[in-house]
Amino acid sequence: MQLKKIAAAVAAGTLGFCGQGWALEPGVSPDIEIFVSGAGAQDNNLRRLFEELCVAGTLDTYFDNASPASPGALYTAIFCTLDSAKVPGLSVNNPKVLFHKRTAGAAAMGVNPVLDAQPIDQMAINNGNCTRTPPDQFFRCRISQPGDLAPVVSDAGISNPGPEIFWGTNTPDGVAPVNPGKVIERMEVKSGGSILFNVPVTRSLRDALQRAQIDSGELAPECETQDTEPCMPSLSKQQIASLFTGSIGKWSEFQVVSKNGGSAPLTTYAGAGDLSDDKVHLCRRADGAGVQAQANVTFLNYPCADGAPTPARTSNPLLGPVVLHAPSPGSMDLCLKDFNDGTNDSTFNPTGTKAWAIGIQSTERNANLKWNYRSIKIDGVAPTLGNAARGHYQFWADVTYQWLKAAFNGPTGDKLKIIERLAADAGKPSILAKNNAAFVHPFGPAGYLATSVAGHPVPPDGVFDPNVPVSPYTRGPGGLSLDTCRVPVIDGRKPNRL
Repeated sequence: MQLKKIAAAVAAGTLGFCGQGWALEPGVSPDIEIFVSGAGAQDNNLRRLFEELCVAGTLDTYFDNASPASPGALYTAIFCTLDSAKVPGLSVNNPKVLFHKRTAGAAAMGVNPVLDAQPIDQMAINNGNCTRTPPDQFFRCRISQPGDLAPVVSDAGISNPGPEIFWGTNTPDGVAPVNPGKVIERMEVKSGGSILFNVPVTRSLRDALQRAQIDSGELAPECETQDTEPCMPSLSKQQIASLFTGSIGKWSEFQVVSKNGGSAPLTTYAGAGDLSDDKVHLCRRADGAGVQAQANVTFLNYPCADGAPTPARTSNPLLGPVVLHAPSPGSMDLCLKDFNDGTNDSTFNPTGTKAWAIGIQSTERNANLKWNYRSIKIDGVAPTLGNAARGHYQFWADVTYQWLKAAFNGPTGDKLKIIERLAADAGKPSILAKNNAAFVHPFGPAGYLATSVAGHPVPPDGVFDPNVPVSPYTRGPGGLSLDTCRVPVIDGRKPNRL
């Protein structure tokens, strides 16, 4: 089989790659094939990592086309000639590497089936299912016909948070819950940095919260409809927990006390035409999603403590809340947007209801304010990189790469060398800073942080530098195994700014 010259460059703005030359198309046989599954939050990082490791001009990218408007939401593949000088010790000089990434099923797919060596569907690219048509600079791959997907045991997984937390209601359908002791015994787990999450709300709810908090004296009068950090409304951790457990069914149950001492339901602050149903609409993620698992830990202490409250999973049609299970970050965008706008692109709102909804989402999303939802503060703190690095913002997750140890039939040889290099580089400040450039919100920079526990130095004066985004906080201090239930602490005597 021959390599074919690609005439068009891969668009840097779309995929993170540039240049042109000899790239790898579906008919080329790989020297090394690697299968990875799990959290989609690392997909951009993975593409940047391969940009650094591949011979220039040899890279092609493949996206599933199940949703033409959002290609690659479920499966991707990266195919390139790897530069052996950048991954020493390979048995093949400049091997052709085909890297498969399954995002379908979210973070738990990078944990539970990896730990149990359970085959799961992965996307083929050589079943006559992948084509590239201008103006696309990538291949779109059909996944609906026999042979487009095939069950394969993943060589490694990616999750956020760490693998030990995916049990109880954090277990997706079709896989066994994780035994944390089995993770320690059988898996290599490496830090890939950390990612910031938030609890965004529909824009109309954000506006109502601003009006209410202006009336109570918590925000300045000029803050209404503004997206800047000083004008962000806030909910407390306890209020968010009450919403996520279903303890509050209707927004009218929130009472706003004004500066003059009077009180009124929050729904009093709705804009004209903004609210046709005052029940709480909870856009949560499906079981097994990393952001859902971390929200359960951060706000409910679930499953870390015996008797911890569990997240709401079913709707109460009469009293509220209405609970929707978004299967992906993209569907979360649509869920929040639909209840703001009275539309049904998510299929969650068939009656076109206008309602106030709250969700959970990584801060990678909606920095350009494309969707009609907005981030809020938690306990008065905005979800910025600097606030998280100073220990002020708590809703973040560790990103981990994990695979079975060799004694338990994990990857060996060239596969292992490449996986180890990817895991080692995934949390590099230089890589994360490049990604974070796209996640600057009106309230400030968000996205990813490198960690000092992975060997990245913290500025000696404790001043956070977004160009070298490193946090001194960790859930695995002093060489301890990562534990998502552990309160993050500074690793050793690292400088930190109050």
